[in-house]
Amino acid sequence: MSDGITWLSDAWRGDTPILFVTFARGISPRDLVVRLGARPGEVLDPITFAEAEQLTFNDRESARLARFGECASWSYAVEQGWHSKAWWAHPDVSAGGIEVLHLTPKPDDPPRECWYYLDGQTVGRLDIGDTPDEGMAFLLPAFEEAGLLDDGVSEEFDSLRATLAALQQHFGLSLPRQEVLNGRLPAAVTATVPPENLGD
Repeated sequence: MSDGITWLSDAWRGDTPILFVTFARGISPRDLVVRLGARPGEVLDPITFAEAEQLTFNDRESARLARFGECASWSYAVEQGWHSKAWWAHPDVSAGGIEVLHLTPKPDDPPRECWYYLDGQTVGRLDIGDTPDEGMAFLLPAFEEAGLLDDGVSEEFDSLRATLAALQQHFGLSLPRQEVLNGRLPAAVTATVPPENLGD
């Protein structure tokens, strides 16, 4: 059974350390982390979520670290530390016919965002919980099915979980929850110093 990605709505709340998530279709997980800033061939032994957290931030060995794998025909990277290179109009991560979807919780500057790139171009972005427009209008049927386009939704309606459900349904996304949160995954440093600009 697929874990999907709706569990990220829990991981992005409370005191859980932040996860920046990038999916790519058409390249291997190792190639994905290189596009996110890792040096080719420099892969760490598999580490846990907690160990990755200990290796990042100001006085640590790296500013950003990605653990990576493959699930549901997508390569994925979950990054901890500073924001991912895949955020904010960085279409070169998808150069060469690659499809890339990036989810950022933006802990210090809400709302959360989703970016979609294809073949070196930025297709579009959306604030998670908002209605897709312009380049992301192809998501409208999935958003309607998830109840995000209904008028007068209750205050209890979880727009974050519903948006993740719509993205999961449209793209066929899944992340192995136990492996990401509690297991060990191969890792690579994607930034050795804090980025100066969005998307570095």
